[in-house]
Amino acid sequence: MKRLLLSEQQQKILRDIGIFNEDARVRQRAQAIVRVAQGSTYKAVAADFGVHMSTVAEWIRRWERDGPGSLVQAIYSGRPAKLAPELLERVRVDVQAYGGSIEQLRQRLSDQSIDLPVHEATLARHLKKMGFTMKRHRIDIIK
Repeated sequence: MKRLLLSEQQQKILRDIGIFNEDARVRQRAQAIVRVAQGSTYKAVAADFGVHMSTVAEWIRRWERDGPGSLVQAIYSGRPAKLAPELLERVRVDVQAYGGSIEQLRQRLSDQSIDLPVHEATLARHLKKMGFTMKRHRIDIIK
């Protein structure tokens, strides 16, 4: 492990971020970098923050490469949706037209040779995001 050297300005920036930043993860990363610069080992810092040593090492590598911008969480695309936007639109149109339960919705769509490749809870979550509510296992249209 090589020694991390920070200028006075970098130390001030990291301390300010470690205290005042809104995001707890950003504060944690800034505090960890300061501790490593003060001579703490990766193992000790990792134990203090409840992360793996390789995580601390990655924070240090990013800091050396990108500076303060490395503290912010990168945006990841995540897992692709199982329900395509076109299929969600078909579900929305069907629910607005007929309502009923999720089982009835599945049956109506399967009659049209459309398979819903998700669990009922996932479908209910998507319907809730669209503004529908569930009342006693029945989809109500409240928009």
